[in-house]
Amino acid sequence: MPDLIRDKRLLTILTANIISAIGTGITGIAIPWLIINRSGGEQIYGYTILTITIALFFLSPYIGILIDRYPRKSFLLFCQVLGLTFVLPFAAWGYISGNFSTWQLIVMEIGAYLYYATHLPTLFAFSQEIFDPSQYKTVNSTMEIQSQFASMFSAGLSSILVSRIDFSLILLIDAITYIIGFILFLSIPYHRLQTGTEVRKASIWSNMKEGFSYLKKTPLLIVFLASSLMPFICVMVGNYLDPIYIIKTLHADASVLGISSAVYAIGAAFAGFTIIYMMKKLGSYQVVWICTAVYTIGILMIAMIPAVSLFIVLKFTLGWGNAGSKVARNTLMMELIPNSLIGRVNSFFNGLGMAERVILISFFTQLRKYAGPSTAYAIFGVLLIFALIGIFFSRQILSTSAKNVSTFKEVD
Repeated sequence: MPDLIRDKRLLTILTANIISAIGTGITGIAIPWLIINRSGGEQIYGYTILTITIALFFLSPYIGILIDRYPRKSFLLFCQVLGLTFVLPFAAWGYISGNFSTWQLIVMEIGAYLYYATHLPTLFAFSQEIFDPSQYKTVNSTMEIQSQFASMFSAGLSSILVSRIDFSLILLIDAITYIIGFILFLSIPYHRLQTGTEVRKASIWSNMKEGFSYLKKTPLLIVFLASSLMPFICVMVGNYLDPIYIIKTLHADASVLGISSAVYAIGAAFAGFTIIYMMKKLGSYQVVWICTAVYTIGILMIAMIPAVSLFIVLKFTLGWGNAGSKVARNTLMMELIPNSLIGRVNSFFNGLGMAERVILISFFTQLRKYAGPSTAYAIFGVLLIFALIGIFFSRQILSTSAKNVSTFKEVD
């Protein structure tokens, strides 16, 4: 691990991610807060997230194909330009006009979601490509620590800045972080693997069909990856629920959202330090099950006991559970799935997750007319219990992983 930490490629990736994540993290808290606190903001924000998620569901397979077709470094640079394009013009507009319309906030929210939908799977494929398989556990753990440090820092800043400085200045800070991220990613040495040649030559439909054909041969892996994705889905839908829960159920202000986000990030960062040792002792599969169980317990307690102090404390548990399951799950994906297919396979599950988010967000948007956010968290708990069952019944992935690896490599 010490040798990897000194690897300039990893250090550059970590630095670029920390800087860009701080900017996007602050705006990611500020934009929902500004929308929800406007007249009819809850419903506007709910339908906005629903529409974005539906669009990304259909875009996800194409994103995966592009990730496998083109050099991952070039696509990472494109992601930074994409994020900058959605932020910088509005920063200038806010500076000149002094205010933002609701539609402008919605467009920026669309840009943020589109950035994450392209940047994260590209970074995942890029990391699998440039690092050795023996380094995957450490790479995933270290990147999770970095990600949560940035989230914690941005959450702390947002609790201070959102209500104290002009939003156009926040957007300008975000724009600068994209520029710095672009320069840092550009400096990383990179040599494209030859496995992308066939992907570039074939049609988009053929590329997509190849990804689906691969998944059909690994049903046990599908069950495991789909089930272990549930904590992350709850986190993403929770980004919509948390502000409403804090305002309507806890009757608290923006500082609670910022503090709870920071506590969540601390828990997730702690997972980055502990999960690598748990994976070495217990194995990645067992770690996924344990972390998902911990996350489930935390969600059920939030549903049953609405209290500000408990909500903040349980955010640590949720952060640890989600981050831990994600690190172990990502490690298994890197170990089992060929790099030439990783973009399409990962995007398939991203698309599946988005479909589930569409269903949940549309349901919760209507549910809020008849029940509070606590009911939505209780539904999360039930879904997570089913996810635990799915993970349990796919446990043979551990005993058959060696066979699967050799089979998967033949597909490559």
